[in-house]
Amino acid sequence: MDFLQSLLLATHLIGASLLVGTLFLQMRAKAAHNFTIMLVGASLQLLSGIALYGLAMAGDGEPNHMKLGIKGLIAVVVFVAALIGFLRQKAIRKERASLTAGGAQIVADVAVERKLLPFFHAAGGLALVNLLIAVFW
Repeated sequence: MDFLQSLLLATHLIGASLLVGTLFLQMRAKAAHNFTIMLVGASLQLLSGIALYGLAMAGDGEPNHMKLGIKGLIAVVVFVAALIGFLRQKAIRKERASLTAGGAQIVADVAVERKLLPFFHAAGGLALVNLLIAVFW
């Protein structure tokens, strides 16, 4: 049981590092944010967090349901923001590929990519908030 908890905790921390690390690494970029890494990190965080909550419920002590509920809600919002950003970025890239295949010349349009910026900052920023809640509460 201790090994499983340690494995899940390591997975949870890897997911957090993927989210927060990607946020800090690409925070100032105007385009080409890596939503794939954000989505993988959010998925790892959400799934391992649910499993850790289940282990806490099965244990002897009483977990802090308020804290874990707030962290779970934030994790769902992070996952949805990363998923929406990933799907929109995929659609933009698919449209650009079809235009270039048709012979159109694409001028770098940063304005289209900048529309993804709120999703990137929401996913990374809320992951950071979730990390701070875990540490200070």
